[in-house]
Amino acid sequence: MTYTSEAVVLDRPGVLPTIEEVTVDDPGPGEVLVRLVAGGVCHTDISAVRDARYWPLVLGHEGAGVVEAVGPGVPSARVGERVVINWRVACGRCAQCERGRQDLCDNVQGTAAPRVHRANGEALQVFLNAGTFCRYAVVPGAGAVPVRDDIPLEMAALIGCAVATGVGAALHTSPVEAGQSVVVFGTGGVGLNVVQGARLARAGKIIAVDLVRSKLEKARQFGATDTVLAGDGNTVEQLLALTGGRGVDHAFEVVGIPALMEQAVRALATGGTLTLVGAAARDAIFSYHPRVFMSKQQTIRGCIYGSCRPAIDFPLFADLYMNGQLYLDPLLTETISLHDVPALFEMHAVPEAIRSVVLFDETAERGKRI
Repeated sequence: MTYTSEAVVLDRPGVLPTIEEVTVDDPGPGEVLVRLVAGGVCHTDISAVRDARYWPLVLGHEGAGVVEAVGPGVPSARVGERVVINWRVACGRCAQCERGRQDLCDNVQGTAAPRVHRANGEALQVFLNAGTFCRYAVVPGAGAVPVRDDIPLEMAALIGCAVATGVGAALHTSPVEAGQSVVVFGTGGVGLNVVQGARLARAGKIIAVDLVRSKLEKARQFGATDTVLAGDGNTVEQLLALTGGRGVDHAFEVVGIPALMEQAVRALATGGTLTLVGAAARDAIFSYHPRVFMSKQQTIRGCIYGSCRPAIDFPLFADLYMNGQLYLDPLLTETISLHDVPALFEMHAVPEAIRSVVLFDETAERGKRI
């Protein structure tokens, strides 16, 4: 059986994606087909349009929906489950997985063969093993993580990337200890989640840095204790002043701009850690003074997906949201249709947007949320 849907397809880097009608195959062994209800628009999708390494492909990797069909070897009881898409399914067999670091898996899993095709039969790849800018997505069984039935799926969709990456960065990748000082460069969808990850970790001082004043105000809603308006004076000097001259214990760069990474290194305290979360251009380079870095015994660490454990963390994040401890509603700027997505890749520089979410239910109410 095949399923028909419109999808957002990127033909090659450097051009705008377009809406096409595609067909989606039944899931293969160990795979599930998810009917998407909601899909978030992430900055990583925008970066794919800039420098994707494979194409043509269906964009989108953040989503939530309902299991529609299951392949051989998957219990049929999964049909009807409400799930969040996990785009980084660990193989369970590589050296990293065997030592308990599935977050560092050397062989991240996708489907055994392409499951999405153009009308002419040409196979399409899917971005980050997901392709959620389509009503249907086929993923490995572990790529569809069950969550509680009472969480709104437009909120659950955010868990699959923005929340997992941001909150996970502060709780798992570079664990913030109670009382430590933190600075977050960039307070978009992921950066705000780094802020609230630091809040959940009970950081003592959480400083948000951004070019947009309204985003800094929102950062305070998520737990920032202080803010710095970038471009309004020397950012590093302001960060040092806010920490009594010692610098911050943790700096999270969530934009992917080398100049901000360099500022972050200069703002680190002795023993401090810079965590790179933002998707920089593939040819980007940043520099630092190694002698100072060595003398201060500092660390630079990369972060993918917040080093999260999806099967454990996604249901936990859903519980924290429903219990009022994790803030998701303020992240959702607007709900849109699939046909609105290509224009976002032209207009992504509009600074007020935090997260746009595609609703696939044609009867759902759309529009500005905040």
